[in-house]
Amino acid sequence: REFVKKPICIITYNEIQARKIVEDLSYFTDKIIYLPKKEIVTYDYIAESKDLPYERIEALNKIQELKTGIVVTTIEAAIQKMISKEQLYKNTLSFKVGQEQQLEDIKQKLVDLGYIRCDLIEGRGQFSVRGGIVDIAISVNSGVRIEFWGDEIDSIRKFSLATQRTVKMLDDIEIYPSYEFLLADNVETVCERIGDKVYPNSVKEKVRDDIYQIKNGEFLTKIDKYFDCFYSETDTLLNYLEDDTVIFIDEISKIKARAENITKDNTHLIKDLTEKNKIVPGILSQMKDYIKFSEGLTKKQVVYLEKQ
Repeated sequence: REFVKKPICIITYNEIQARKIVEDLSYFTDKIIYLPKKEIVTYDYIAESKDLPYERIEALNKIQELKTGIVVTTIEAAIQKMISKEQLYKNTLSFKVGQEQQLEDIKQKLVDLGYIRCDLIEGRGQFSVRGGIVDIAISVNSGVRIEFWGDEIDSIRKFSLATQRTVKMLDDIEIYPSYEFLLADNVETVCERIGDKVYPNSVKEKVRDDIYQIKNGEFLTKIDKYFDCFYSETDTLLNYLEDDTVIFIDEISKIKARAENITKDNTHLIKDLTEKNKIVPGILSQMKDYIKFSEGLTKKQVVYLEKQ
């Protein structure tokens, strides 16, 4: 890694192997980012880990700042479709001491970035505004306090959420999204797209219920189902990586076999949902297969790792 002086992405065949690679590499560097796959919601209710969405967005945010370091992920995470990088990061906020900014603009952009306004921030994904002080929770343990003098930023400090004590004074900071699944378009546009699609008679009533819930702000469990309606532009992990990233493919035969099995599993799941008169999640049908994934590697610098 020190020789290459470029960001690296290691793609392996399953999560057990990915975590083993992370553990092995941690003896040599602390610049390791693990990106887990997204758990696809096939029904309205799912026992998904509440930490997983935060783990993914924190990994994606770190990838934005990656100049040298290592991203480790699985083939399943690499072929999953995501909100486009441009849409996810279009509202990223930059703060610098001495800079002038409008408080109303900041509040709106924080909402657009997926942050929830509270009286006092206690956990990640929250922000508060008290007079000329803006507090933003940027992780599970830490927040950023931005103090204004009029419209000018007077100070920026990182603080502990638990103790509220200052950890470090900063000259500047970037505030990235708190959540991966932001709204790229307004709710009305999304609902129009959903309503314009053709559905079997057996699910039309369910679609109408979903549109009603989305209009009332309950859209997070609906995004996978109507993925192409929420996001007209999509990317995969390869689009999120810098152009000079060196891609390491860990055991190509196992990766290819795993990708083919994922495609088969998705085909069976789509058939099963159709037979049960369920709506097939758009994100399932949009997932790339191995051939499309390998086509995306043609413009990258790729190193193949094989066991002897």
